[in-house]
Amino acid sequence: MNRSRKMAQRRRGDELKNAIFEATVEILENKGFEEVTFQNVARKAHTTRSVLYRYFEDTFQLIYQAARYHVERDERYEGSVIEQVFNTGALRSDLLAMLSFMRDNSTRFPKNFLPYIFFEQAQGKNFFEGTVGDITENNLIIIERILARAQERGEARENIKQETKLISFKLSRYNIMLTGKAMSDEQIIELVDDVLIPLYMKN
Repeated sequence: MNRSRKMAQRRRGDELKNAIFEATVEILENKGFEEVTFQNVARKAHTTRSVLYRYFEDTFQLIYQAARYHVERDERYEGSVIEQVFNTGALRSDLLAMLSFMRDNSTRFPKNFLPYIFFEQAQGKNFFEGTVGDITENNLIIIERILARAQERGEARENIKQETKLISFKLSRYNIMLTGKAMSDEQIIELVDDVLIPLYMKN
């Protein structure tokens, strides 16, 4: 029995999965997503490909789960955006807080993770709808909480269409796709003041 197989048998559960995640992130950051294969990860994690196939359907699921593991271990991580309450007392500052939080969270993903996600999206992998949860549904929950409070305060208009509610999330992703970077503070302020406030505020 080879060394990798012996080590795989000794390590189980979270210990083994964490070793797999750490190996995945190391390859992703240092060699790029093209090198993240079950064979390469198994070798780096001192386990076997059969073990990886028991945990993950494909490399997409492996990379996504490893990236989430990486983010959640970051000491600056404060939870996902849907877990936050953006309630500053004003629509503009709520939107700024939401977009800034999203931007900060996106910077905690491993190097090469977001380019990989957008590469897969271009290849037809429908990441944003259903692969790892309904992103659109979560985005709507987040923005509708903010808009509901703004409507109660008399700031925001009623009957805002779904596509209008989602525009900030789509523009944020589009910016990363085009530039490879999250939005700057200046870009966030411009998006809120020039796009979102005119769309959401009462006349």
